[in-house]
Amino acid sequence: MLQLVAGVEARRQIAQQGLTPKLFDKWIAASGGPKWLPLAALDRHLSQHFLSSTQPLTLMGTSSGAWRCAALCHPQVEAAHQRLQYHYIHQRYDAPPSQQEVAQQCRALLEAAFEPQSRAALVGHPHRRLNLIVCRGPFARGDKASMLTAAGLTALVNLLSRRAISLLWQRWVLHSGEAGPFTRMEDLPTYCAPLSGDSLIPALLASGSIPMVLPGETALPGVSSGRYFDGGITDYHLDLPALSQGGLTLYPHFYPSVTPGWFDKALPWRRASANLSKVVILAPTAEFVAQLPGGKLPDRTDFKRLPTEQRIQAWERASAHGELLVEAFERLREDPMRHLVVGKTD
Repeated sequence: MLQLVAGVEARRQIAQQGLTPKLFDKWIAASGGPKWLPLAALDRHLSQHFLSSTQPLTLMGTSSGAWRCAALCHPQVEAAHQRLQYHYIHQRYDAPPSQQEVAQQCRALLEAAFEPQSRAALVGHPHRRLNLIVCRGPFARGDKASMLTAAGLTALVNLLSRRAISLLWQRWVLHSGEAGPFTRMEDLPTYCAPLSGDSLIPALLASGSIPMVLPGETALPGVSSGRYFDGGITDYHLDLPALSQGGLTLYPHFYPSVTPGWFDKALPWRRASANLSKVVILAPTAEFVAQLPGGKLPDRTDFKRLPTEQRIQAWERASAHGELLVEAFERLREDPMRHLVVGKTD
């Protein structure tokens, strides 16, 4: 049901000490749209029953991964994460929606998950520091024609090198609390700005603003003027140099491997490993995925492929099936080395 993928240093520490909470000081969550739904129950279990609520933890996410991380920093984790899951599943687009309609629905679900009176406390959590990535786009406009041009240019420069993507897209790390390890990265030019209760919702919306699907965000306090989009453009699965610092990183992920940027998906030779020595990935097995509705993880094509009610039912079933991953984790925790998958992070 659940596989353990660990880097070289993570394997060494787990072999010596077991899969113990004290090893971890970071948590990351990737872009991937609704692929996170079967992991939702595992998120909550790890956050509340594996890790201590007073354990210092730095979280980093992009797109829907940023939304997950924000819920895990909420003063009432269980309720906030459940609300996020519910409203994410129950999005309704009964006709092909405009960018503005998708943005309105996403803003509404974020505002429902993170009620106004909780936002300052979330950003000011005494033990959990939220980080998320947004990408400043190359054009002032967010219409589909501009974004198609940007996508074509990005695909070309990304073939030259991963770093060349910064010619078009600026990586911005928005963070709560003091600057931490994710604000001091040099693999790509990295700009930073603090989060506040007032900027939380627009920041989360920007981090999930997929070009050509949403128009991007222009009203982000503390950042350079421009239009901001999905953090997964530069950091799809979070192959970040900060992961090699400090303690281990816990990574509940839908895949056992890591693709650095969104435009690397079509480049099979560009898979992450150098920064993953201290990373522990918990990913569902192929057998688990085969048991989900349609034999696959939920994804954005479901919006077009399935009628609304059928999609909602399928996503609810996928989320409920994820409860099995909680049981699988507790079994894995008893003898982690037996569940280890070698080679994905080396």
